[in-house]
Amino acid sequence: MELLKIWHALLRRKWIFLQAVIFFTIGAGVLALVLPKHYVATTKIDVTASDASLSILGDLDLGSMASALNGSSDDIETKIALAEMRPVLEEVVWRLQLRDMYGKLLTPEKIISPGIDGTILSLPVMSLEQEQGTEILDVQGEANTAELSALVADTAVDVFLKMSVDAAKQDTADAVTFVKSQLGDLDAQYDRDLAALAAGQADEQVIELDSETKGAVGRVNTLIGDLNNTDAEIHDATAQLHERGAQNLRETPELVAPSSSATNSTLKSLRDKLTDLRLGRSQALLDKTEVHPDVIAMDKQIQAVLSEIEASQRESHELDPAMETLQVQIAGLYKRKDQLTSTLQATVQEGAALPQKARKLAKLQLAVSATQSVYEALLEQQYQMAVAEAMAVSDMKMVEPAKQPDRADSPKLLAFIILGSLVGMCAGAALVFLLEYIDDSIRSQEDVKIAWSLPVLGFIPRYKLKNGRFIDSVPPTDPLAESYRAVRSGIAFAGVDQQINVLSVTSSIPGEGKSTFCTNLAICLAADGKRVIVVDCDLRRPTQHKTFPALTNQTGVSTVLSGGANLADAIQDTPVPNFSILTSGPLPSNPGRLVESLRLRSMFAELVRTYDMVIVDAPPMLAVSDAIALSRASKGVVMVIEAGKTTRRMLSDVRARFEGAGIEPIGAVLNKIDPRSGSYGYYKKYAQQYTKQTPDPAPARASGEAS
Repeated sequence: MELLKIWHALLRRKWIFLQAVIFFTIGAGVLALVLPKHYVATTKIDVTASDASLSILGDLDLGSMASALNGSSDDIETKIALAEMRPVLEEVVWRLQLRDMYGKLLTPEKIISPGIDGTILSLPVMSLEQEQGTEILDVQGEANTAELSALVADTAVDVFLKMSVDAAKQDTADAVTFVKSQLGDLDAQYDRDLAALAAGQADEQVIELDSETKGAVGRVNTLIGDLNNTDAEIHDATAQLHERGAQNLRETPELVAPSSSATNSTLKSLRDKLTDLRLGRSQALLDKTEVHPDVIAMDKQIQAVLSEIEASQRESHELDPAMETLQVQIAGLYKRKDQLTSTLQATVQEGAALPQKARKLAKLQLAVSATQSVYEALLEQQYQMAVAEAMAVSDMKMVEPAKQPDRADSPKLLAFIILGSLVGMCAGAALVFLLEYIDDSIRSQEDVKIAWSLPVLGFIPRYKLKNGRFIDSVPPTDPLAESYRAVRSGIAFAGVDQQINVLSVTSSIPGEGKSTFCTNLAICLAADGKRVIVVDCDLRRPTQHKTFPALTNQTGVSTVLSGGANLADAIQDTPVPNFSILTSGPLPSNPGRLVESLRLRSMFAELVRTYDMVIVDAPPMLAVSDAIALSRASKGVVMVIEAGKTTRRMLSDVRARFEGAGIEPIGAVLNKIDPRSGSYGYYKKYAQQYTKQTPDPAPARASGEAS
C-alpha cells in the first residue's frame, strides 16, 4: 500500500483510529495509577582483591596460595552466577521473610525472574550487573516499598560476602586437616626407614663400590651399542642381497640390465644379433607376408637367439660376483655378532657377581630419601595453609550501601501515557488497515476499473446544503456545481457519435443518490439553456414528486401509460427554468409490465420532440429488473455508484446483468465522495483557491439560467 493510500485510509477511518488511541492512552494512565509502586535501591561491591593480604602473603612466598584462596577478580561473570545461586537466595528470603500475595515464602527463582505477575505486583527482586569499564558490581533490590528495596540489596550483599569467606576458609581448613593426618603417617614411616638403613650398614659392613659398578655398566652399554650396530649392518647387507636377486629375476631375454650387458660380452653380442634379425624381419615384411618361408625362418632364428640369451642370463646370474661379495660380508657380520654376544654375557655375569649387599643398601637409602622428600613437602604445605587460613579474606567488599529511594522507579504516569498512545496508534492503524483489507467497497476510479472497465464520467462529493439537496441555489463557481458540469461534459462526449437525448440513470442498490443526481444533473443542463425533463420510472419507490414542494404525484408515468391522463397534462414545471418533472404517478399493481410496454417507448419518443434531454430515474439494478427494460428504451445509461457503500461484488453482478442483456452503459458517476480524503479533496482545495483569485464579477446569466 502506498503512503498516500495509507494516509487516505487513516482520514476515512479517523474516528476508529482516534478511539483506539484514546482508549489505550486512558487505559495506560489508569494502569499506571492502580499498579503497585516499584522502588529500586542499589548496593555497590568492589571485586578487587585485598592489596594488604596479597602483599603479606607475597613476602612469605605464598603468592600463588593467596591467589588461589582469594580468587580472581577478573571473572566477574562467575561471581554474578554464584550470587544468584540457590543458597544465597534462600538465605535472603529467610532473613527478610519475603512472601508472595498468598503469604508463602518466595522461591529463589522468583527473586531472580519474577515473571509477569511478580512485575505487576512489585514482588521483591534481586539483580546484579557490572558497571561498564570497572570492577564494581551493582546489586539492585526491587520492591513495592523504598525500605524493603534497600534491605533486599544490602542483605543480598551481606549474605554473599559471608558465604564467600566461609567457603574459602572451609576449603583451607579441610586441606590442613588432610595434611596433618598424612604427616603423622609419614613421620612413623620415616623413622622405620632410618632404622632399617642403619641396621643394614652395620650388618653388611659396607665399602665404596660405586666406581666399579659404574665401570661395569659402561662396558655393558658399549657392547650393547656394538651389537646393535652389527645387527644393522647385517640387515643392510641382507637387503642388498635380496635386491640384487630380485633385479636378476626381473631380467628377461627382452629386458636386459645395462650392467649385465657390460659384464657379459656374449650376452651383448646376442642382443646385437637379435636386433639385426628383427630389423631384417621388418624389412622382409615390406614385400612378404607372415607365412612366407623367409619370414618363418627369421622367426625361428629370433626364437633361437632368445633361448641363447636366456641361457646366458642364467649363467651370468649364477656366477654374479656382487652377490658372492654380499654373501661373504653377511657371513662375517654374523660371526662378529656371535663374538659380541659372548662378550656381553660375560660382562653381565661379572656385574652380577658384585656384592648383593650394595644393592640392598641402595634400596634402603632410596626409601629413606623418598620418605624424606614427601615429608618435607607436606611440612611446607602445612605451614603455607596455616598462614593462608589465618589471612583468608574475600576479594569483594561493600563500597556503598543501598540508599532508600526518594521516589518510585515505576510505574511512571507520563511514560505509561506515551506508551499507551504509541500502542493505541499501532492498534488503531492495524484496525484501520484490517478494515481496509476486508472492505470491498468502491472508493475511487481505480476500484471501479477493477470490477468493471467503465469510464468514470465524474465525481460528486458528499455535501450538505442549507436549502436542501439541490444545486439550484449554488453559485456557478462552487466545486459542487463544477462536478455536475464535469458529468454533463462526460455525457456530451459519450454522445458524439450518437446523440443521447434519453438518458437512464440507475444504481446497484437503493440509497446511492441516483434520484438526487438526476435532479441536479437536470438543473445543470437547464442552466445551459436546454429543456430538460426528469421522468420518474421507479414505480415501486418513487421520489421525484418530493423534489419541490409544489409537485404532486396524482398523475404521472403510471397514469399516462395506462391511458388515464395525457402526457402534457401529467408534466409538471419546477421553479428552475427549462426544467420539468414527470412523476411516477400512483403505484401500479404490475410496474414491470408497464416499463416493458411499447407505450413507454412512445412516451419517450414524444418527450424527445419537446425536450432536449430526457433523464429517466430508473430503479436499482439489483433490486428489480425494470432498469434493464428502461435501459433498452434509452439512448444511454449512467451508473451511479456511492463511494464507500457499493462493493465490487455488487458492481460485478450489475455488469453481468447488463452484459446478459447486451447493454453497455456510457459510464459511471462516483457519488458521495468524502471531500476531505482522496485526490478529490486536493482538487477541491485548488478549485476554491482558483475561484477566489478571480477579481472580476461574474457576467450576467443568460435568460433561463438558474439563479
